Amino acid sequence: MAMKPKTFAAGAGLVWRRQRVLWWIYAVNLALGVFATRDMVERTGSVLNHSLAAGRLLHGFSLAAVIELLSRPDGPLTPGPSHLFFMLLFASFMLFATGGVLAAYYRDERLPAGSFFEACGYHFWRFVRLIVYFGIVLLPVGLLEFIAGKIYDRIDEKAISPFPAVWFFVAAAVVIVFVLICLRLWFDMAQVIAVGDDEYRMHNALRRAAKLVWNNFGSLFWLYFRISLVGWLVFGLALQYWKNYMRPESLFGVLLVSQFVIVFWLATRLWQRASEALWYRQHQSAVYESAAGPAPEPVPTPSAAVLF
Repeated sequence: MAMKPKTFAAGAGLVWRRQRVLWWIYAVNLALGVFATRDMVERTGSVLNHSLAAGRLLHGFSLAAVIELLSRPDGPLTPGPSHLFFMLLFASFMLFATGGVLAAYYRDERLPAGSFFEACGYHFWRFVRLIVYFGIVLLPVGLLEFIAGKIYDRIDEKAISPFPAVWFFVAAAVVIVFVLICLRLWFDMAQVIAVGDDEYRMHNALRRAAKLVWNNFGSLFWLYFRISLVGWLVFGLALQYWKNYMRPESLFGVLLVSQFVIVFWLATRLWQRASEALWYRQHQSAVYESAAGPAPEPVPTPSAAVLF
């Protein structure tokens, strides 16, 4: 089935209509981010308060100053255990919330809080099993990355010019990223099938999702990739604006731009999920219509022939 042209824009519209989901996720991300970085901020502040590098970072960006902080034995910029803990906590929250998010997007209706969290809990353990399957599937990708790294090192040692190694690195990176996107799309559609069709056997959901993605790869990949491209484009433009136009002393401006990037990045991911849910709902409707066949033409009754 070909993707309907409106699916790309309709997914963005669905995220806008159900934007309460976005703001709840952002609020949780902000709260956990504050707790995760508090230890790092305190350690960095204690070092910079007695270092000449503070001026180089306050009145501009100095890569040498950042490298100097990273090389310190106390590691003020090194993420600590609390950072990893809150990162895993946010990942667990997103895994829990995905069931409610997909249910709201698939039904295209505003779910009350009770129904939303009921959908979250109802699908949570299914998605946990999917995460286990996803980790198993990533093992060959990790092996491919390891082999590519060894080949890169060998080319870099043998070649006189650095360009062969660079071109091999670019080619290997493109292949690995493409494989990762395909795997992400596969498991995304398995989640949509689990929610939309109430499929509780995840190996069946993965099998159906693999067949669905294989038969509709062009439309689904282009839908997913376009949204990712929009997210990376806005992210790059925001970094360029930050670098060229933001004054380091403007703490409010830096905070505003950074939070805009985070909100848009979260919205981009929700945009992908909304578009996937809409695409699958349209796909199911088309399958049911084709299975039922065209509706028979009504045959006028004698009384209707007299009246009309």
